[in-house]
Amino acid sequence: MKSSKVFKIAAIVLGVFAIIGVGKGVKWYYWSHLTAEQKAGKITERMASRLDLIVEQKEKVLALNLEKVKAFENEDFWKNNPGRRHHYKSNPVYLKWKDELKEILNDEQEKKMRL
Repeated sequence: MKSSKVFKIAAIVLGVFAIIGVGKGVKWYYWSHLTAEQKAGKITERMASRLDLIVEQKEKVLALNLEKVKAFENEDFWKNNPGRRHHYKSNPVYLKWKDELKEILNDEQEKKMRL
């Protein structure tokens, strides 16, 4: 009796993890098939809604995000940054993006972004 409860709980936990894994896989597959322009557009739209960007800022941020996405998609970038080093905030691409973004955003927007 006790072992059947343990089995049911284990099955539920494994099912939840399987659903989460499939969801992440679908999201990754969708993202990997977008063009650089589409990725930059989606990133910019999220930033615009969260930061209340005006039209001029949105255009500048879109250009900046497109530059960042293209840099990350460059094969040389991955040769020079193997593994997960590209995620580090000390990465030159990220630091350049952050500095240029600070010039576009106002103080309140910077606080929301936590730059």
